Amino acid sequence: MEQAQLEEARNKFKETWHRLDILFNQYARACGLNFTSMMVLDFIYYAHISQKPYTQKEICDKLNLPKQLVNIVIKTFWQQGYVELKEAKDRRIKHILLTPKGQNYAAKIINAIDAAEDKAWECFADDDIINLVNGMEKYEKSFEQAICNIQRGGEK
Repeated sequence: MEQAQLEEARNKFKETWHRLDILFNQYARACGLNFTSMMVLDFIYYAHISQKPYTQKEICDKLNLPKQLVNIVIKTFWQQGYVELKEAKDRRIKHILLTPKGQNYAAKIINAIDAAEDKAWECFADDDIINLVNGMEKYEKSFEQAICNIQRGGEK
């Protein structure tokens, strides 16, 4: 493949990634959320389904979000009656649980976006899905390594 074709493919990748971000942000806004709130809701929802509630710190760590930001999101969900905070054995730690109202709210939002993603996958052959996922995993690992190198003052 020629260098110009490779450059065009890389640019298309960046543009597509950006459009996907925009689509997720638009969906979040249509649901009355911002993207961060939707990510936190998604995380809490799947924690609920797996019956493994998480703490605020665990959510921060898993989503790589600042504690203050997650606290604001959780507090807003709590004020709206979507979550409750349950003390763990260590009283300083609280698990975040969906209330019945929150379960209905989250299910409506998260199941709809999951269904849209499932519908999008239908246009792919099985081998295409596997190749796409394998390629994205390879890209993610390589990109992570490149970012680490930059942060350590290495190559750019």
